[in-house]
Amino acid sequence: MVAVTADVAAQLLNRQASTDEVTMGALLYCLRRSLAYEAIDEQLWDDLDAVLGEFAPPAPYEMADIATRLRTATTGLVEIVAYDVRPYPVRQMRRLIFLSAEHPPPDGVRGHLNRFAMAILAVLDLLGDDAL
Repeated sequence: MVAVTADVAAQLLNRQASTDEVTMGALLYCLRRSLAYEAIDEQLWDDLDAVLGEFAPPAPYEMADIATRLRTATTGLVEIVAYDVRPYPVRQMRRLIFLSAEHPPPDGVRGHLNRFAMAILAVLDLLGDDAL
């Protein structure tokens, strides 16, 4: 944490703010990247790898925790896509949200996790490399 004296705070508040298009575009880009980093973290990639990767499927005792984390990530992705993807991908987002709300019986969890992970990857593809 940084302490700022009253003199320094007054100087900072009196500075002119830049409102040109280049500066505002750079600020918007950085804010969107920050929002994306909150939802798209290493844990999400690890969970996607556990479900779809070389050593998939995960152990049965891990599946419920992975599904919970994927549901949490879905909330963040819904927020990000609303700001970053034009036109809004209704079909992909509807599928992701429906899968997020689904709670399959124990014998259907593996298939559900596969569909859920693929839906997340489809949305991540829409966001492109700049958001990741």
